Amino acid sequence: MHDYMKALYYRFETPSERAEKLEEVVDKAHKQLAKQLGNHQRRLLLRLVDLEASLRDQSCLDSFMSGYRVAHGIHQELLADQPPYNFEDEDERLACEKLREG
Repeated sequence: MHDYMKALYYRFETPSERAEKLEEVVDKAHKQLAKQLGNHQRRLLLRLVDLEASLRDQSCLDSFMSGYRVAHGIHQELLADQPPYNFEDEDERLACEKLREG
């Protein structure tokens, strides 16, 4: 399922201009910092940059998957013969359950 979601994400991904500009600024800062560091520190910096990129990619994929699940849930509700989900009704139901328990 994870690979399927990843493929969908890459198919529909539309990077914004702002994200591309920010990435350019990050790359420029990274190069400037790398020039000032020794080999050991440079390797540590590269590792940090790689980990940040992995974290960003995973975060984007997680966000996409969450949105996909929401869209799928909405789609299922529209196909069902039930009334659409109502947050207020859910809050009221949970409050009633807590009253019965307490």
